[in-house]
Amino acid sequence: MNKFMKTIALSMAMLCLGAGAAGAAQFSDAQSGKNLTAAQLASKLQKYDVVFFGEYHDQSEIHQYELELLEAMYKAKGKKLALSMEMFEADNQDKLNKFLAGTLENFLAVSRPWPNYGTDYAPLVNFAKEKKMPVIAANVPRFLAAHVAKNNASTEGVEAQYQQWMPKHTYAPEGAYKDKFYAQMNSPAAPMKMPPARLAAVYAAQCLKDDKMAESIAAFADAHQNMQILHINGCFHSDAHLGTTQKLEALRPELKIAVITPLERKQKGEKPAGDFVVWFDRK
Repeated sequence: MNKFMKTIALSMAMLCLGAGAAGAAQFSDAQSGKNLTAAQLASKLQKYDVVFFGEYHDQSEIHQYELELLEAMYKAKGKKLALSMEMFEADNQDKLNKFLAGTLENFLAVSRPWPNYGTDYAPLVNFAKEKKMPVIAANVPRFLAAHVAKNNASTEGVEAQYQQWMPKHTYAPEGAYKDKFYAQMNSPAAPMKMPPARLAAVYAAQCLKDDKMAESIAAFADAHQNMQILHINGCFHSDAHLGTTQKLEALRPELKIAVITPLERKQKGEKPAGDFVVWFDRK
C-alpha cells in the first residue's frame, strides 16, 4: 500500500475512532432521556424494521453492549432477527454463510477480517452462528472503495469480475453529510490535509460504502419481509440518519428505521445524533 492509500485508510478510519478505553455504559431514549436496559431497548425497537447501531470501532465497551443488545433483540424477535455488519464485505457473503453453517473451517484466513475481529466482532458472529441467525456481509469490498478514492471518484476501470460487488447506484450528495465529512477531514486530527480533488474522491469512496451497505440491507429486507435487521457500523455512517441510513431511507422509504448513537457521559445535555443513545466514559 503506497503512502497516499495509507493516508486515505487512516483518514477514513478516523471517522469512527474514539480515544482510549471506555468505562461503564448504558442505553437511553434520546427523546425522553430515560435510561434503558438492553431488554427495555429491545422492546422499544420491536416496531422498527432496521436498527442501526453506530459505534466507535476502538471502544470495546460499546462492542460489549452490541452483543448485549443482540441477545436481547433475539429474545424479543427469535428467528425473525438478522445481523448486518459493515465489517464484512459482500464478496465474502458465501464464505460467511458457510462458516455460519459450520462447513468452512478456515473462515478467518479467507474473509479479510478486521484486526479487532477476535475481541470485538467474533462474539456477535458466534452468537448468530449458535442461534442460526443470518448475517449480512453488507459492505463494498475495500479494494473497490480504494479504487474510487485513488481514481478521482471514478468507478471506471473496475474489472468485470468485480462489478457484481459494486452498488447498482452510487452518488455523493451535497448537504449535511458532505459538510460533516469535509469538516472531519479538515480537522486538526486529520493525518494529512488533502487538496480539494483528493478530498472529493475520498468522499465518493465513503459514499460508495454507504450505497453498498444500504443496498445490501434493502435486498435482504425485500427477500425477508418479516425479519428485523440489526446493522452494526461506525457511527459516522448512521448518525443523524445520514450516510447509509439516508441512502436506505431513499431506497426503501416504507421501512421504519432507528439509529443508536454513542455519546460520552461528559456530553450529557448535548443533542444526540440518533433515536437512542449508548453512553460510555473514556479514560
